[in-house]
Amino acid sequence: MNNASHKGFTLVELIVVLVIIGVLAVSLVPRFFSAAGTSEYLYQDQLLNLLRRAQIQSMQCTVACTVPVVSLSNTAAVIDAANCNGSLTATAVCIAGRDAVSLSPAGTISFDSLGRPSCSAGSCTIGVQGETTLNVCIESEGYIHPC
Repeated sequence: MNNASHKGFTLVELIVVLVIIGVLAVSLVPRFFSAAGTSEYLYQDQLLNLLRRAQIQSMQCTVACTVPVVSLSNTAAVIDAANCNGSLTATAVCIAGRDAVSLSPAGTISFDSLGRPSCSAGSCTIGVQGETTLNVCIESEGYIHPC
């Protein structure tokens, strides 16, 4: 009697593994050599952080003041309101021309001392447009999130 067991893979298992690796290679490898569509996520994240900073800054102000967020076609900036005096120093998200990304709509978003937004463009939604379109929404009570 021979009790030795045979260990190894069958031909079917090897072919299935090779097919799976081939499908992954065809679908995922091009993503490693191209940055197309990824810069929008970077600018969306920067815009979220910029808006949250402006909101927190306006809530920490002890008197009634607003911190405007100015959105132009390629730049969003927070005009710092240190001591609520509206100084003109700014923190900005500047979009490089090579990324072909724009922000819309242009307008001003201000936050009151409770963190609630006031939007000059009507809607408190800023679009980050490039190869894909991503939005940043600010709810009426101040919740800022990607949408």
